[in-house]
Amino acid sequence: MRRFVSASLFVGAVLAMPAAFAAGSGSDALYPSQLLKSKPALKTQYDNLVAPIQAQHGWVSSMGTETPVSRITIEGADYAVLSGCKPHDCSGESLVSLMTPSSDQAVGALVVNQGQRAMGPKSSKIIWLGQPDRPQRRFIAAYLFR
Repeated sequence: MRRFVSASLFVGAVLAMPAAFAAGSGSDALYPSQLLKSKPALKTQYDNLVAPIQAQHGWVSSMGTETPVSRITIEGADYAVLSGCKPHDCSGESLVSLMTPSSDQAVGALVVNQGQRAMGPKSSKIIWLGQPDRPQRRFIAAYLFR
């Protein structure tokens, strides 16, 4: 039941996303490393966000294997969604962050999955980054476990 509710929240949030903010496809897609390189203030937000986990999860400094940036609105606030995973181990470690140029605070989470079973990992640990509120946590968790 919880997976269904989380998936429903995620799908509902994505469907509510304005078309103008949807991620590009093909050659016009913008990737997190490109966005951070072009926006120094966002790069600073991101660096501060991942600082607590960077020593143990070094790949987060470069976003690892990236997915195109998307945009989402949560309770009236617009965010850029940046995500990536550990190179050659995407099922083991994934990161998602919510960034906004109108604030100097970012939020996100790293999920570390351990032990594989036929239907997925044996256990998962979520490391929350920043101080996401409940709606942000719902989106982030649904995104990480999609």
